Amino acid sequence: MSSHEVVRRHVDAFNARDEAAEPWSEDAEIIAPGASASGREAVLAFLRVFHEGFPDGRLELISVLGSGSRVAAEGRFGGTHTGTLRGAGGSLAPTGRKVSFRWAAVYEVDGSRLRSEHLYFDQVELLSQLGALAD
Repeated sequence: MSSHEVVRRHVDAFNARDEAAEPWSEDAEIIAPGASASGREAVLAFLRVFHEGFPDGRLELISVLGSGSRVAAEGRFGGTHTGTLRGAGGSLAPTGRKVSFRWAAVYEVDGSRLRSEHLYFDQVELLSQLGALAD
């Protein structure tokens, strides 16, 4: 299985809310704006934050670049904030607002498993769309 296919499996599992199908290894890690998690269960808990905050949220994969064990991807996330969004700085009650923002990630793949993801997205763009920033 190619590294590109492993990343696509992750995106498909995320969109299906199918944690059993997620290709994260037991020693996986994720590093994201304002957060990091180590271990498969902690990574899945991080992803659940988006599932809970945006029950209809979906990742769109635009491209996957690279070869071997390290690949980069870019995409969009879109959804409606109808659930509580929990973060290190506290919780944001549902606003009912739709969001759409770009993201990019660098993945390390080990065979058919994801070992790490370094995720990048604009938190200000997300919070602005949610109306959580003062004008």
